[in-house]
Amino acid sequence: MSSIGKSFLQHAAWPTLLILLLGQRIQGQNLVPNPSFEDINTCAEFSQPCSPSAWFFLSRKLTTGYFPRFPSATGSRHLQIVAASRTTVNRQYWETMLLCPIEAGERYTVSLKIASPRNNIELATTCPNLRDIGLWFTARFVFVQGDSILQPRSYLSLVGATTRDLKNGWFEIKKEFVPTANSTILIVGNFVRTANADIIDQRNYPNPTIDILIDDLSVSRMKGTTCPGYQKIKDSLYSILRRHSDYEPGDSDPDITDSLPARPDNDTLQARPIKNPPPSNPIKDPLFGPEPRRGIDSPKLSRRPPVTDTLVIHNIRFDFDKYLVQNPDTLQRYKSLFTKPGIKKIQVVGFTDETGSETYNLDLSKKRANEVAHILSSKFNIPPDLIEAEGRGISRVYKTKDLNRRVEIYIFHE
Repeated sequence: MSSIGKSFLQHAAWPTLLILLLGQRIQGQNLVPNPSFEDINTCAEFSQPCSPSAWFFLSRKLTTGYFPRFPSATGSRHLQIVAASRTTVNRQYWETMLLCPIEAGERYTVSLKIASPRNNIELATTCPNLRDIGLWFTARFVFVQGDSILQPRSYLSLVGATTRDLKNGWFEIKKEFVPTANSTILIVGNFVRTANADIIDQRNYPNPTIDILIDDLSVSRMKGTTCPGYQKIKDSLYSILRRHSDYEPGDSDPDITDSLPARPDNDTLQARPIKNPPPSNPIKDPLFGPEPRRGIDSPKLSRRPPVTDTLVIHNIRFDFDKYLVQNPDTLQRYKSLFTKPGIKKIQVVGFTDETGSETYNLDLSKKRANEVAHILSSKFNIPPDLIEAEGRGISRVYKTKDLNRRVEIYIFHE
């Protein structure tokens, strides 16, 4: 080759390399630590299974869903999450701290690979229902003693995301989003406000549980900027070995003063009631300081009574412009909860869709709340003075109007 030709190729290679480097920067840094879940963090508690480094299972008592039996999208490891089950009202979640905070108003891209089991030995060939998995960006970790239900008022739904069949049982999911609040914590799981049994019944799902497999999770800022402290955060997350409570039934329950920091008022949490929370076994680590007490949040109330735990029931529906309950038998399913001793207060909150005026819908939402309060009192013999009914008017939480026409019930225990 002539010297002129070589010189041309050398000069042409530099712009090409520069474009590739710029392209890498434009894509942005992945804010998720250990995104492929390949790095293993062995728990200091010998009776506990391993976890992916930098990730934490919502339950502080036991970890599950790691080292599953199915092939991963890439590598050899992924997460397996119970998104719904016939045998429990609860679900499973994993959480981590982002390497850089999510900033309100900025544009981000999220991508992940998902799959679902067809049976005990092979994956389904169709894409999982995208309603069964979502991402919640919040301000703090959430820990409880058992599996729970998380129901934030705002989370990133993957419905409407682009999907690509990877031809191995896995599907790549991508979606752009603009957060409305700053956040540092990412929680992964099913956050929809439909009861597990209803989800499975509506789909005629043959298996007793809906499991979602997750691999190669990425959250990146579209501008491609990085933050200087990401390596310190990653190192601190990887250094945490103690993840679980050593509490056993019969152990004493000393007075604990540390507690979880407050969550923004627009978030609500549904969790299994916890009586006598176990000791917190404080841990000194470089990122979090002492391990917080296991606790659960309460929704914002107009008059909040003293509570220790809260349960939210969310799937009571109404016809358009009506306040009679479509599915009153749904309440019967929760009879054991409504008749459980020690109920301190029940709050019933009604909502409407956006059709009509604010004034009319506020009145309709009050009627819906009062109707459900009457059903609770008469059907389950609950004293009326324990039930507080409230209408909050129009709801735009869901894309479909029938889901916004609903009542939510908050049960507070002594």
